Amino acid sequence: MTSPVADPEAPPSASPAPDPALPPREVELKLELAPADWKRLARHPMLAAALAAAPKAKRMEATYFDTPDGRLRAKGVSLRIRRTGAARVQTAKAASGPSGGLFDRVEIEAPVAGDAPNLALIEGTPLAPLFAKRKVRAGLEPVFAVSVRRRTLAITDGGFVAEMVVDEGTVNAGERTEPVCEVELELRAGGGADLFAFARRIAEAVPARLGFRTKADRGFALAAGEGPRVVKKIEVALAPAVTAGEAFQRIARACLAQLVANEQALRELGAPGAVHQSRVALRRLRAAIALFKPVVEDERRRAVSAELKWMANALGDARDLDVQIATVVEPMHAAHPDDADLARLAAAFAARRDAASAQAREASTSARYRLMLIDTAAWIEAGAWRAGENPVRDASVSAFAARLLKKRRKRIVREGADLAALDPESRHELRIEVKKLRYAVEFFETAFGGEDEGKKASRKRVRRHAEMLSRLEALQEDLGALNDLAVAHRMEALFDTSDESLARGFAKLERPDAAEAGPEHIASARKALAGLAKARPFWASPEEG
Repeated sequence: MTSPVADPEAPPSASPAPDPALPPREVELKLELAPADWKRLARHPMLAAALAAAPKAKRMEATYFDTPDGRLRAKGVSLRIRRTGAARVQTAKAASGPSGGLFDRVEIEAPVAGDAPNLALIEGTPLAPLFAKRKVRAGLEPVFAVSVRRRTLAITDGGFVAEMVVDEGTVNAGERTEPVCEVELELRAGGGADLFAFARRIAEAVPARLGFRTKADRGFALAAGEGPRVVKKIEVALAPAVTAGEAFQRIARACLAQLVANEQALRELGAPGAVHQSRVALRRLRAAIALFKPVVEDERRRAVSAELKWMANALGDARDLDVQIATVVEPMHAAHPDDADLARLAAAFAARRDAASAQAREASTSARYRLMLIDTAAWIEAGAWRAGENPVRDASVSAFAARLLKKRRKRIVREGADLAALDPESRHELRIEVKKLRYAVEFFETAFGGEDEGKKASRKRVRRHAEMLSRLEALQEDLGALNDLAVAHRMEALFDTSDESLARGFAKLERPDAAEAGPEHIASARKALAGLAKARPFWASPEEG
């Protein structure tokens, strides 16, 4: 591992001691693939020995339960009874959050005699309060079923040992059915990097994808008749004593989970929301890598960020066209529906947007993208940055975040002092810095205070956080409007204006000219900058000042 770069954002070297009572974290990784691709993978030499030694596949049937109003699903909890031969096992499970291809779970499992849930088995567990509620206990009913053929393989390669579980079958909810084929890898011996390296070999052999969806996720969505969803940012809670390294991992996992969650909507619909939220996930993850540079600096950091940037750029044209169509072209066309030139322009924009969306979907289905996800997850979970001594990485996130937030706010206020004199490119760079600080403020919302903070101080901190976030959002909005003006004037260059009707259509667009709208946005941005400079820091003790 390369030595961490000295940085004034680095917190003091004091590090919270690890809790010896905590068990080692299980490392599990899920890949999704088509049933036909599993058949191809099963013929690959890398699995020949493991398949030859594997026991016979088992048929497993599982029924999942919930209340008619979906109370378990709303809490992120699943309850199932799985049947394997004559044996029945009840499992209650709550995912505490996605982990970049890995999962942390509360799981209560025990044998049961019949096909109805036995809630007495959940008493005395972290899930007991939920199942103690009358409407939950009385309302549980079967919602969907999963039927799979399960094969369990032992993978060994030198010091690397993993269990590989392959489930192939269907999810069934009434008349609806959906195929499912998953590979789950669980590390038994060796390092996390070995597990990801093996997963990468699988993804190179067949088009397997990093997976986050549980069978419960699939079944609940199928039962509700839900199509592909557009998923917004996934919140992360950080206790003040969490190390900066663990904080980065939690944030990065959530960003990666958001990106993967939008894949289906991006591929199947090409919806503007899916393009936008995929870019948001990529931007947030790249921002986290930049913000945590003294924590995660190693020989792979730049390469990981560069691949994320490649994907963000692949989505960029589609997003820019979506914005221009929604904010400029469609409103003008709607106001003058009989204008042939504006109709021609609207059609030209729609055609270019469709082509850009197709390119975005192509990128999202490419081998480069699939491998990028696995490589990024591998670096987050088992990168070289986690090895060796690094006081910055091992210090508390509260100390790290306080220094980072203070420094970045000061830099933005200084660089924006003469906003009117900045050229469009410099304003765009300032906007990027503002966006990073806004992400940081969102990331570190819960990283200060702690359980010993009184209610009054906690409420004051919440108000300060909301105020600073509001100032940043206002500043970002004005800088974004200035950037949109620049993009709008560049957009015409993408079209063949030798087409006279198209040229007339551009001439008729009632776009605010930068010379007129620019000063208004600059004045507003300056006001937001002044407010940002004066805003009381939520990372300081509310008793200060």
